[in-house]
Amino acid sequence: MLNIYNQQNNNHNGDVVADVVATKKTKVDAGRFEDVTGEFTTSQFKRSYWFVTHKVLLYKIAVGVLVALSVIFWAFSLWRWGDYIINGISSDVALHNNLVVFPNYTGIQEHYAPQPIQIAGVNAYAGGSKTYDLVAEVGNPNKNFIVHFDYYFITGDQKTPTQKGFLLANESRPLVYFGFKDGYPNGVNLIMENVVWKRITAHTVSDPVAWQNNRLNFSVKDFSFSAPENADSITANVVKFNLTNNSAFGYRDGLFVVGLMQGGSLAGVMPLILKDFKSLETRSVDLRNFSDNLQISDVQLFPLIDIYSQEVYLPPER
Repeated sequence: MLNIYNQQNNNHNGDVVADVVATKKTKVDAGRFEDVTGEFTTSQFKRSYWFVTHKVLLYKIAVGVLVALSVIFWAFSLWRWGDYIINGISSDVALHNNLVVFPNYTGIQEHYAPQPIQIAGVNAYAGGSKTYDLVAEVGNPNKNFIVHFDYYFITGDQKTPTQKGFLLANESRPLVYFGFKDGYPNGVNLIMENVVWKRITAHTVSDPVAWQNNRLNFSVKDFSFSAPENADSITANVVKFNLTNNSAFGYRDGLFVVGLMQGGSLAGVMPLILKDFKSLETRSVDLRNFSDNLQISDVQLFPLIDIYSQEVYLPPER
């Protein structure tokens, strides 16, 4: 009987086994592969061979990445849930308590709302033969609002026609009804209706008052006043002055109320219209007033030009 475990066995079976083992341990050289058909290149063979020989390693790497991601996501979830349990629940309770209480915005609205128009007084001045001019001195105390409104005067049981008016930001001037004819007005009252406020945004005009003063820059020079020499004559009071438009803008209708001043106080009013009043232009103004015993020392101009409307401006000269 053949003893295959005997190392002293003289047959050649041991050599055959050794050759098989050596053959199994021989390393395959993928670079020597040659495809005679030309359908499978050496680089494709190398990639396929590498994938097959490293398939287990790639599987382990993929499992490791997935496990690592799972750990990271679970850790983040646990951290967020812990933070919510510790801090989030109390924050939600506080938010709910704040929402169920409705704040009173009345005080805030009053803070940002425009202040009402100020009325300094209402008077009547002689405007001519048996006529009177009703004048209310009003002011807009707001620096960031302009206001438009309708107004009229009531004296006794008489009501004047309704007129449209406006006040620019921080502007003070008289509202006038010229030529009241139904006798001397007693107890004159000013009524303002349909008051509409408009905020001047800082994106449009950063400093409304300076912006307005730059456009309504008019100066009066060479003022003179002449009263009638004979009180029984029909000659009128003569008011003369030169008016210059110092601004860089021309106006289609230069509308003004001329305040007739006596010692710093208003003694009467007159209307003035200057058509196509150009920039840097000077106009000679000659006015006639038929009031009795009128004495004035100066005039003050109150422009009635809504400079926030593009329609009031003359087109630039070319």
